[in-house]
Amino acid sequence: MAPSTKLALSNSLKRLLQKKFLDDITVKEIVEDCEVNRQTFYYHFQDIYDLLHWFLEHETTEAFQGAASWQEALMAAFRYIQNNHALVYHIYRSSGREHLDCQLFTLSRTLVVKLLENASSRLDLSEQDQEFLVDFYMYALAGTMLGWLAEDMKEEPDQLAARICFLLEGEFQRVAERFSTFSHTDMETSR
Repeated sequence: MAPSTKLALSNSLKRLLQKKFLDDITVKEIVEDCEVNRQTFYYHFQDIYDLLHWFLEHETTEAFQGAASWQEALMAAFRYIQNNHALVYHIYRSSGREHLDCQLFTLSRTLVVKLLENASSRLDLSEQDQEFLVDFYMYALAGTMLGWLAEDMKEEPDQLAARICFLLEGEFQRVAERFSTFSHTDMETSR
């Protein structure tokens, strides 16, 4: 019963976000739309932001189902954002934006970790270097997505995703090889 109630509350939030900003949505509206009582809401979620967090995780999982590659997952992320423009905009321009930002960073990190693992599976890459590379590319990818949102998604998502895929194709193999052949002492002396 609990997962279906959570999903019903999440779907109510989604419907309301199509029409109004997150800051303008109340628990009362959500429970009325969902036809449950306030106690049911608070049994499952601490507040609207807790529901928002669950909603974003659920929507991300749904959007990525069936993605066979990182390129397909990236395309799915951009298409989801474009297809749900009003909803995303109403979160992005609200006090719940940090949850959206976190979800984009989590999504980016997941993609980058998979790419780096595939590229460095046969290489001797230190944990410190792996973390550095994951963070570097995660911030680049999430920053690109956030910039696209800030500019009101003017560039077509397929074009932007294709440009990112072109940029990153082979990039992880190249940097993993470079980092695995140099020690940190060598990097410091080359400055």
